[in-house]
Amino acid sequence: MAVKRINLSFSLDRKDDLEVFNILSKQKYKTDYVIKAVLSFTGKGDKDLGKEAIKQAVKEAIAECGGITIENKGKENDSCIQHELPDDIFDMFDNL
Repeated sequence: MAVKRINLSFSLDRKDDLEVFNILSKQKYKTDYVIKAVLSFTGKGDKDLGKEAIKQAVKEAIAECGGITIENKGKENDSCIQHELPDDIFDMFDNL
């Protein structure tokens, strides 16, 4: 198995370089992190989002729009406030 190395240089005077340098400096497994980042950026990465990640994203989106009220028990005139889900939630699924 051959191993190749690439040397990267960052100019800390440039904002983007400094930001990336700081991100990479915090990573424990830098090679793995860079591989996943490059593949994701080029669209060749693992597109399998875990079920839990999707569920959490949906929960957060629903909470941000005020939640969902399904029924109105205990009120006489069914004057329950119905929250509409914003189109952003559905756009999120289109982007997956």
